Amino acid sequence: MNVSEDLNGAWKDVWNVLEPDKSWLTDAAKCDCIQKKLSYFNSEHANSSQHIDRVIKALSRGKALVQAAIEWQNPAIGQSETRSVNHKLRGHQWRLVIAYSGFEIVSKALMMDKWKRQVEKEMYERFLEKCVLPDYEPIEPPTDKPKLAKWLNKEEGALAEFLGVTSGDRKAIDRWLVQSQSVDSWCEAYKLAKALRNASAHGFLLPTKIHDWGLKNGFLRLTDDLAKILIAGLSKLA
Repeated sequence: MNVSEDLNGAWKDVWNVLEPDKSWLTDAAKCDCIQKKLSYFNSEHANSSQHIDRVIKALSRGKALVQAAIEWQNPAIGQSETRSVNHKLRGHQWRLVIAYSGFEIVSKALMMDKWKRQVEKEMYERFLEKCVLPDYEPIEPPTDKPKLAKWLNKEEGALAEFLGVTSGDRKAIDRWLVQSQSVDSWCEAYKLAKALRNASAHGFLLPTKIHDWGLKNGFLRLTDDLAKILIAGLSKLA
């Protein structure tokens, strides 16, 4: 499956419902039509043109971020003309950071939490349920990584502290890396993506550790998985 093409196709199908551009600002019937689509995710969506406009703009921004992430081929971040392994791995980190930002914007907009400062408990889990995703293909934990094993032999919580993660993020990291359990559901994938995103964006997870611990494939899969979630979610609006 070409995730990029599928995401563009899903957005095109949504736009067939929305077009022409900004028609919802003056067409009450169009607002009613869009509101009925949005109510699949939350019945409290209003049918006012102002609310509809804010949601559509959020969906557009979120989709654009995820699209940019998955279309960023051969990513690298660094000033050197010669792209080092660390430059490339840092690029993969920020692909995930960008994709997660888009996922967050879209899910909040559809679930009506975008306008609130605090996300309601289990809002993302409810969003995933609404997307009606197919069975998840597991992501296996890294194996045969001596430099990771050194961290696993330290006292409990040492790895989480090193990565600057707490609470749910710590649980997701511990489950995959410390307990060596497969990521076997969309919910667990979202949680691990969030944890790795936070550890990366806050500067705790360095490219050298991604290399030493064998995390690259996890970053690649999770970036694509976030896009697949958006594809499924957007399809409910078409």
